[in-house]
Amino acid sequence: MNANTSLLTTLLVTGFLGSLGHCLGMCGPLVMMVGLQLKKRGQNPLPFHLIYHTSRLVVYAVLGALVGAIGSLLGLSGQLTSAAGVVSLVLGTAVLLLGAGYLGWLPWGKLESNGRWISQAMSRLLKRGGVGGVILLGALNGLLPCGLVYSALLVTAAAGGPLPGALGMFLFGVGTIPALFVVGMGAGALSVRLRQTMTRVAGIAIMIVGVQLALRGLAALHVISHQHLGGIVLW
Repeated sequence: MNANTSLLTTLLVTGFLGSLGHCLGMCGPLVMMVGLQLKKRGQNPLPFHLIYHTSRLVVYAVLGALVGAIGSLLGLSGQLTSAAGVVSLVLGTAVLLLGAGYLGWLPWGKLESNGRWISQAMSRLLKRGGVGGVILLGALNGLLPCGLVYSALLVTAAAGGPLPGALGMFLFGVGTIPALFVVGMGAGALSVRLRQTMTRVAGIAIMIVGVQLALRGLAALHVISHQHLGGIVLW
């Protein structure tokens, strides 16, 4: 397993774990409201939920492509130069701090308190309904301020270019779908304690990637040596 495969796998798993914990609390009520609105209108919610999540994933993929392209320009793919090593060290530290903030371990709190204009726009779209409204609703959901999404975006900077970056964020989004889809279709949510546990696991997974990126930068700067575990690239 190379570093890129490990990164993509981590994004997928983090998306899934994060959806069981954090996303059910933040986005769960939104997808439930979408389902309720559709049922009131006598519409089958299944195709609308598929459209909603597809729109959200497209936004994630576009953001991932942009961040992946920037990371590639900075030389974060392949063997790092000294300059790229500095960037990887800073990036890894940022991911680590953002993950700690997402878990509530740092005093500045979480980022979800911002972005009220997006929430207001989503409320209006929810009342509007229709295919166009659901597409825009999903797109705005992809832009909601979220510490977990921001952490994943920073990780995709090391994916190796726009296509791997888009794939990484797409997989992250795919990981979030099962739990939200079940909630949106009307099934019961997980217990609060289990959700909190999954939130911690997802945040810690992101922080581990941040440590990996920072160590990779230090290795490029010859502060430490590169390490492998069999066929797995640790840093």
